[in-house]
Amino acid sequence: MVLYATQSGSNKRCPVQPGGTESGYYMLRFLKEIVEEGIEVLQLIVTEYVNMLIFINKNNMQTFSQIRDGKVEYTTDDIDEIREE
Repeated sequence: MVLYATQSGSNKRCPVQPGGTESGYYMLRFLKEIVEEGIEVLQLIVTEYVNMLIFINKNNMQTFSQIRDGKVEYTTDDIDEIREE
């Protein structure tokens, strides 16, 4: 986002308007920029999240095998053991 010049003594970061009657339009324009850039940021976050899930999914067999002591699938004995508990 572009940082704009501000009125002296003000710490606000929005465009300076030339007159006093256009404030609503200037605020709407500034809010529009915030929303549009926010959407771009959200799209980047979602893309990164999806890429992370794809990476995890591609490597999940290794992860699951580490968690389950190297078993790729449960045997009937494994399932029966749970039934008995």
